[in-house]
Amino acid sequence: MLANARKNCDWQTEFTVISLDGAMPQSADRRVGQRYMTVLQTGKLTGENGDELCLIRNISSGGAMLELFSDIDTGETVTIEFRMGLVVEAIVRWIEDGRCGVAFAAPIDVHQVLSPGGSRMAPRAPRLSVEGNAAIECEGERIGAARVIDISQGGVKVETDAELTEGQHIVMAIDGLPLRASTVCWSEDGMAGIAFSRTIPLGQVSAWAAGHQRHKQPILAGKASST
Repeated sequence: MLANARKNCDWQTEFTVISLDGAMPQSADRRVGQRYMTVLQTGKLTGENGDELCLIRNISSGGAMLELFSDIDTGETVTIEFRMGLVVEAIVRWIEDGRCGVAFAAPIDVHQVLSPGGSRMAPRAPRLSVEGNAAIECEGERIGAARVIDISQGGVKVETDAELTEGQHIVMAIDGLPLRASTVCWSEDGMAGIAFSRTIPLGQVSAWAAGHQRHKQPILAGKASST
């Protein structure tokens, strides 16, 4: 089983290594002679225990190395959602020191998946379907209650009785999370999309979401690669 998230990790200084070959990343550093570049990339992993956010440390067309925040088993079939919206099936091949290696069911175009210029639309951070309670404050006063529908590091979708307008500056008080200065992106028929002024640390939102899962997402059909 994968150990719980390691303490004292500096999530802002480690980046995703993008290999241009087709091999699945290994647990040891074997990048000598390979071409690679670095970005910071968050993804969503769906396995037998539901959804969680993960940090993608290494990636190639054949697989990825992930940093996780909960337990997972070798041989488990999972799906991974990238920021550009692509969802791929994979199988867990190794687990070591809080990280795991997964082999994709089929090769992917790494540049298309991770390049910010690969789409005219801004990449949306992966979101987790959750169930949580919150309050909405404005200018120091509570203006309504809210029910959390989904959450990411950068924002939240809620059902609320508050009268909100696009562009309104508010404070989200989500039970179990610190207060977050936020802005209303859209509001319609009792639903609203809220953007946080500052992103929530990955480990913090992952730990919170683990206790507020609404339902387990289905695994895509298909057989993962054995390479």
